[in-house]
Amino acid sequence: MASFSFAPDPASRRRIPIAEIDAAVCARLGPTRGLGNSQPACFNRQVAMYLAKYVGGWTTTIIGRFYSGRDHSTVCYGIQRIEAMRDSDADVDGLVGELRRYLLQEHGGHRDDKDSGGDRCKSELPALSIEELADRIAEQVYARREERIHLFMKEEERNHAV
Repeated sequence: MASFSFAPDPASRRRIPIAEIDAAVCARLGPTRGLGNSQPACFNRQVAMYLAKYVGGWTTTIIGRFYSGRDHSTVCYGIQRIEAMRDSDADVDGLVGELRRYLLQEHGGHRDDKDSGGDRCKSELPALSIEELADRIAEQVYARREERIHLFMKEEERNHAV
């Protein structure tokens, strides 16, 4: 007869709690929760989801539950978005790498997962503080938001002109 144990899994004791990951991201970037899908909160939440997956080792289902019951596919999309941004934007890569190192340092651990996000900082990344990186990213997010609003307004004008 198989015996079952309700003792915590030793691997789960090494996980960084999602709440602590979320708090670290909030401290560096701002809130991860906001009304609707406000752009800064959405980006910040996606960074936190990425770190929860690759640094914390949490499943996308559990991460989604933590963030107001979001579906695991929403979490997967957020993680993929941050992966793509890390590949194309050295500032985002540096920011995520810095947050990752901070979380690992705070918890005295090191995850050796094959896809732990690693320290993929690109060599051309300038030596910036985490605050400077966060400011740069916030500026880029704001500029993209303004561009989208402008395009939306032009589309609305065209629709009303017809």
